[in-house]
Amino acid sequence: MSLFFDARERDLVQQARKEEPYRNLFWDLLNRVDRRAQSPGLADTKATCEWWHFSSEYLTTAAIAYALKPTETVKIWLRDITLSVARRSVDDWVGPAFRKGGAEAPKGHLETAHLSWSLAVILDLAGDVFTEAEREELLEALRSKGMDLCRAWLDQNTHANNWRCILLAGYTVAAAVLKDSEAISYAADDYRRCVDFFQPDGSYGESLQYGNYAMTGLVLTREALIRSRPDWKSELPLEPFVLKPRWDAASLLYQKPLAGLGAFPMPRSANFGDSAAIYRPSADNLLHLAVHAKESHPKMAGLARWLFDTLYLPCIDRFPTDRASFGFINDYGFLTMVLLPQAAEAIRPEEAGIRPLETFSCGNVIARNSLEGKTVLATRTGSDPLHAIAHLHGDLNSFILSHNEERLLVDPGHSCYRNLIHSLETSSQTHNTCSFLVNAPDPLGPQDEPKKLRHLEQTFSGSRSYSTEAGCGEPIDRKARLLLAEQRGDVTAIASEAAATYGLPIDSYTRIWFLCGEHAVFVLDWVEASMPVKTSCSWLLNNRDGHLNLKIVQPDRLVARRGYAGMKIFNLTEDSFSGPVYGFMHDAYHPLPNQPTEGKPGSGLLVQWNQDKPKPSSVMAHAICLDTPGAIAAWHLKKEDGFLGIIEDPTHQFHWKLGVDQDKQTISVLESHTNTTTSLNCENGKWRIANDG
Repeated sequence: MSLFFDARERDLVQQARKEEPYRNLFWDLLNRVDRRAQSPGLADTKATCEWWHFSSEYLTTAAIAYALKPTETVKIWLRDITLSVARRSVDDWVGPAFRKGGAEAPKGHLETAHLSWSLAVILDLAGDVFTEAEREELLEALRSKGMDLCRAWLDQNTHANNWRCILLAGYTVAAAVLKDSEAISYAADDYRRCVDFFQPDGSYGESLQYGNYAMTGLVLTREALIRSRPDWKSELPLEPFVLKPRWDAASLLYQKPLAGLGAFPMPRSANFGDSAAIYRPSADNLLHLAVHAKESHPKMAGLARWLFDTLYLPCIDRFPTDRASFGFINDYGFLTMVLLPQAAEAIRPEEAGIRPLETFSCGNVIARNSLEGKTVLATRTGSDPLHAIAHLHGDLNSFILSHNEERLLVDPGHSCYRNLIHSLETSSQTHNTCSFLVNAPDPLGPQDEPKKLRHLEQTFSGSRSYSTEAGCGEPIDRKARLLLAEQRGDVTAIASEAAATYGLPIDSYTRIWFLCGEHAVFVLDWVEASMPVKTSCSWLLNNRDGHLNLKIVQPDRLVARRGYAGMKIFNLTEDSFSGPVYGFMHDAYHPLPNQPTEGKPGSGLLVQWNQDKPKPSSVMAHAICLDTPGAIAAWHLKKEDGFLGIIEDPTHQFHWKLGVDQDKQTISVLESHTNTTTSLNCENGKWRIANDG
């Protein structure tokens, strides 16, 4: 009897395939697999990666397709390719050349884990395509090249991050198919520790994308364990990653086609750190929650189903399908075909408790003027101590801004890690945050060294330890704090402090955002230093496909138009403008360079406002207006005594005034027509909001 597709599940699938949505998904899968099986090798014409990075989705979807509706073509292809992969050398199972390490005994890597669980799933779902002798050969390869190499990594490494979740899955799925009781018990213990890699609220310290990838490993591990030992189900927690759909739903900006990647809608998400701009959570992960959390977390189960329905239906073969299992461009997999008939009914975000302002323990704060509003302000703020560390950028106090389903201010995303530009696209200067110039010796260098102009950016190092004996070490402080996130009427105020990530002489760097309705944003950078510094504020504009219309009006404003959205940025503090510089923004990661989802030079246009003179204490302020491309022309900046700036819309319905008292550390935002003032006051380093009515 199959472990991953039992008799009860077969009966449910037989009923479900007669109706939508399963029927469309069923035929999409069969057609996709049949198309690949027409070629005698593993790669088809749509594969753009090296074989390690698409083998899992090709092999496991072929296995479930064969289990659902066997054909001779798929049978021959699956047998030939599986035997070919299993017979590759141990060196090949370790992974590409950049994974190899010296003369030490071989151990597994991510690629090993993917091959391991793929071979195990094939043996489980389609074992009858092999002769008895071939099956014995495959079982031996599964143990010696899959399970044993994964265990070597698990025994030797102490990283609390996505890698352990993936290597654990490669080990556990193999152990389950091999019916290795001792290994299954080891895996269950390790799983219970690995769930702590997620933040208590279900978010994840590395990035949105890598949270999904870590969850992929945990979902495969949990599925293998509860199918091998059904009585363990209640002992293998879903928390905290069962709460991740809240983060996924809040991070989803919109869906629409993306030039160069087909005519069908593709998602855009708030992609801080190493994460795809076209991120969607993996369907297998969503449906694991939609099935297994129905009783314990019904809202999250329903929200997971809503995300699946929204992001995967109607089923259209619309995505690249060679980068899903590694989490680069996510898709549905073999578990989707098994789990969908059992999934909970969908619950919309508002019914699941999603609010216009959502804060997450990992440091993401996402604000909307309303759940169905036109504007999304996604900010990267200080976080709680992080349970998993990797794939971070110098992006604290950065933000993403979208309006009318257009990203206007963007995160650069990430390209191949072996690209020279990768160090640039992770730096503070290429994000929508601040960096500093100081004329002083390096505090870490010789103190008699002459003064020189130094550029201060965010730096961070640290890792969380992991041990099979002691468990997880203490979560890691990223040295930044979320000071405030609160919504009062039409105004949302967010404040974040990040000075410690720059080092001396920066004593305080607080960024404060005000989202005012759906048309206005104020951004203030409050800096205190032990010696004079110049503050530089960077802005990365979305010029993907060269479709940005940018007009720079020196010295204090720019107008950007893209699609059905327009934006004006006003500098309110008489700073100097520079740019644009041709930067990058990427759609999604690819393990090879110069691929379609890698941004071209100039896909991001980087501009800066820079202070003219060094100051020990300063406030830099900007006002942003958002509207349609035509209407944005009539938004104006005005000056008035007592206010740093006033912005007004062409219909005179909105009239926002910003007041700042640097000495008293107070900020006020006044909406003139309703005579509503929202004030912020800082006392002992704590910002508080007050609505004066």
